[in-house]
Amino acid sequence: MKIGSREGEGDSINGDCSCCCNYPSCHECCDSLSKQPLKEQAGMDRSCSSWSRCKRSTITSFYKGALLLTCFGAALLVSSCAIFTLRPVDFIISSRMSFTEGSTLYNLWLRPPVNVYIKVYVFNVTNPQEFLSGREKLRVQEIGPYFYREILENTNVTFNANNTVTYVPKRMVHAEPKMSLRNAHADRIIVPNVALLGMASMLHNSSVFLNFGLAALARYLDSQPLLNLTVHEYLWGYEDPLVRLASTVLPNWIPFSRLGLMDRMFDEGENVVTVALNSAQADETEVMERRRRVYSFDSYNGWTTLRQWTGGTHCSSLKGVSEGVLYPKPMTSNDTFLIYRKAFCRFLPVVFSRSGVTNEGFPAYWFNLPDNVFDSPDKNPDNACYCRPEVAPCLLSGLADITPCYYSIPVALSFPHFLKGDPRLLEKMDGLSPDPNKHETNIVIQPDLGLPMTVRLRMQLNLAVLNTRLNSRVAVFNNHTLPIFWLDWYFDMPDVVSRLMYLVLFVAPALQSAAIVLLALLGVAMLGLAACSCSKKNSAVASKILSKSQHLLEKNTGEQLLGRTQYRARVGCR
Repeated sequence: MKIGSREGEGDSINGDCSCCCNYPSCHECCDSLSKQPLKEQAGMDRSCSSWSRCKRSTITSFYKGALLLTCFGAALLVSSCAIFTLRPVDFIISSRMSFTEGSTLYNLWLRPPVNVYIKVYVFNVTNPQEFLSGREKLRVQEIGPYFYREILENTNVTFNANNTVTYVPKRMVHAEPKMSLRNAHADRIIVPNVALLGMASMLHNSSVFLNFGLAALARYLDSQPLLNLTVHEYLWGYEDPLVRLASTVLPNWIPFSRLGLMDRMFDEGENVVTVALNSAQADETEVMERRRRVYSFDSYNGWTTLRQWTGGTHCSSLKGVSEGVLYPKPMTSNDTFLIYRKAFCRFLPVVFSRSGVTNEGFPAYWFNLPDNVFDSPDKNPDNACYCRPEVAPCLLSGLADITPCYYSIPVALSFPHFLKGDPRLLEKMDGLSPDPNKHETNIVIQPDLGLPMTVRLRMQLNLAVLNTRLNSRVAVFNNHTLPIFWLDWYFDMPDVVSRLMYLVLFVAPALQSAAIVLLALLGVAMLGLAACSCSKKNSAVASKILSKSQHLLEKNTGEQLLGRTQYRARVGCR
């Protein structure tokens, strides 16, 4: 019987195993022989030349298997080191969370899957006759909330060659009556006549002729300083004879015939915005400056400054100013961001407050507006360029003049209920109760991704009535800052974004770390198994050779069998 290779193996031995045993395969024959007593094996060795060739074939196959195991283990170790060094998951996350067309971050920004809600609280005058007669100071009552939803969509997106992107943001506000606790169409309130009081304040430094003309016109039109309106009319538009006349005579100044404060506040028009993107070619010395510039305005409606403020000052600069939808990443506790909304007329700085973990388990940074953000220039010199003494006196601390964005009507921005404002703002009226827990602004941002997770932006709109002249109807309001309404913009992270962040921040890094450890352990285990098997095989082969030699020596010379140690000592092996 010819001896061939076992099926699937490449080695072959020509010979005949039938002299040794009756197994058809040399490997099976060798396995059978290895189980025989040493003396019988030696006898078979003399009569069967295939024994040594069978053993050599088995040993060769074993070492090939050990070599394959070694190579595979080494490959696993190299793979583990490559993953640890290159961090492919981090690269994939970085590419998908970078602002490029079609990326995950781009799609989130294009049509944010968040429900931005606006809670509106209006102030109702509860003692109109007593106040107008001068018997009592003004008393107001907070009414609300009335819920609205803001929808943002960024349109006409163009990526520019200078590493900027140009787009047109569109914001739409819809009422949410099912969420509101009250009916804006049914609730009636007594509120200041913004048109009359605003025009009278606007003319405080004008000639006697203009002030007398306005007073006569107010008497002719029977324009009252306090109005009885529904909440919806007050917020979204009502017929006013002064406004209608002004829009007819001066349409370039007053381009609307119905006055609604929320309507004016959210009528931002079509604005063309260009923002800077991250540059991979920035010099190392420019890294921090580049981070601060990411997602900030490069131009706004073609201008590189805010034209409503004095040029050449930081108040008009767009450097580092953004919409607050996306933030540079990664963040540090030293970062300060500047947020601009046309409704605010100026940018608002948000500063680091604390770090922590959200209820969902995400690491986050808390930011808020600094306490002195609306302070007067004598307390906060950074606000000096917002004061225009040639037009009107600087406002008290706690008020921000945003008159240039509201048709020259003296409108002021503040925290709700004049929180952190000058005490004199509260002394002139009753019904206001500042509460940091209810009226502070805070923004929670995930620092590794630069995504806002929770926003509570709370602002109050006021009418700053100046020292009017020759108008008895409005004289009682002189030097009063009248609260009109305050807004609470808020949104929480939607489930789809929460799942994405969980995948990016926890699942993907955990899988990557597990792959590194598992591949390393498997590689080390395979190398160790190969080394251990080779060591045992070498020891077994050496022992069999020594035993066979000792047996032949005993047979030929009659000497007693020696142990391995004694034999090595006799032949001089060390």
